[in-house]
Amino acid sequence: MDEWVKEYWIKALFGGVISGFGVMVAWLKKKFKRQEAFEMGMQALLRNEIRKEYKECVNKEYCSLDDMENIQDMYDSYHVLGGNGSITRLMEKLKKMPTEKPIKEKES
Repeated sequence: MDEWVKEYWIKALFGGVISGFGVMVAWLKKKFKRQEAFEMGMQALLRNEIRKEYKECVNKEYCSLDDMENIQDMYDSYHVLGGNGSITRLMEKLKKMPTEKPIKEKES
């Protein structure tokens, strides 16, 4: 009887443990895929919003300190998610913009 327990129950136990690891690995792989998709989507949304804010600042010819703080927060998150490149160049241009509305001279 002891031999039977050693031979079959131990094999069954190890088989169950190994199967459990396989299920766990498959579940983690699926979870990481979803996480990656979520991060890519968030990065795309942030990139789009930063571009929109940039165009708005260019149209009004200045970037207020409040706007810059908001855009910088979005950029920091975007950068952590792996984004850079053209958005980094936009940020550099935004930082060079005036922070107050330009005063236009009256035409005579």
